[in-house]
Formats: sequence, structure tokens, C-alpha cells
Amino acid sequence: MYKFIKQEIENVYKDDYKRLRTKTVLYGELEGRWHTQLHPGLTTDEIKQFEARTGTQFPLAYKEFLTFYNGCYLFDLLRMGGKELDSYKGLSIEETTRSTVDVQDIQEIHLRKRTPKNHFIFADSLVYNSYYVIDSNENVLEIDFRTKKVVKTFRTLKEFIVEVIKEGKKNLKDEVYFKFN
Repeated sequence: MYKFIKQEIENVYKDDYKRLRTKTVLYGELEGRWHTQLHPGLTTDEIKQFEARTGTQFPLAYKEFLTFYNGCYLFDLLRMGGKELDSYKGLSIEETTRSTVDVQDIQEIHLRKRTPKNHFIFADSLVYNSYYVIDSNENVLEIDFRTKKVVKTFRTLKEFIVEVIKEGKKNLKDEVYFKFN
């Protein structure tokens, strides 16, 4: 179901990619940094162990996504968490800094007392100053970090990712780039 992400990314960046020993693939190098990263998926057993470690029952859409990609970073617009590496021993600085951001780290940054229990925080965006949750109906909600108000609602995780990719492609076409300090 989420195989289309890699196909879309490869169509955009063509030969502009780098494969790391961790099997993470970096796309779109610009001024010494990469616009997009796809991390290799997890097995069903790894997902079960991940759920057990976090004490969380992941939404079905997120679990399905994890079988394709263990998190991703898309067009500087979206950082989607996954399971961090078990060990960083022997990895280069690039492999370490380009590894999956643990979904628990993203949750700890954005989780507040007012966060509804049925909201599973899984991603964020520095560009939009927002974070993203999957609710009990499997809708994806974009929530403003400052006001905690819902900015947008997407019916499915796939619909949400399609919109991010569409916007990322438009930004590249229009030569809109973001600089982070």
C-alpha cells in the first residue's frame, strides 16, 4: 500500500540518491544536506517488539506503514518517527544522524496533559510548526504546536502522505527550499 512513496521519490530525484550501510536511502542532496530519507521497513515481529517496548498498541495504518518504511523524512516538510536503531556502534556520523527518529521522542516533544488519549502522535513538521496524530478513526490530524488546534484533517494516512509528496514536488518545481539553522 505504501510502496508508491519510494516510486514517487525515485521519480522526483532520479539518480540523486545515496544508500547507507543501514539501508536508509537519502535523496535530493542540496548544499551538503538531503531533502528526503526513507528508512527500511520492519518485520511483523519487530513491530510487535516495538509495541511491547513502548507499551502502545499502534494504529493499524501506522503498523502497515512500518512494514514498508521505519519512519521517513520527506522534502524537509515531514519527519515521521519509527523505531530507533538498536545500536549505533560502528556507524559513521552520517549513518547516525540520518537514522530513524524514535516515535517516542516525537511523542515526548509534543505530548501534553490536554492531548486526548486516542491521539497517537507519529510525526511533526518544523516548516509548519505542527505535529500529526492518528485518531481512533484512523484519521490523520495536523495540530498546531502552539495553539494545539486541529489545522487539517486527512481521512487516511495514505491521503496525508500523498498530500505531503504533492507539496514537496511543487516546492521543488518552484525552487522553494527551507533552511534550518
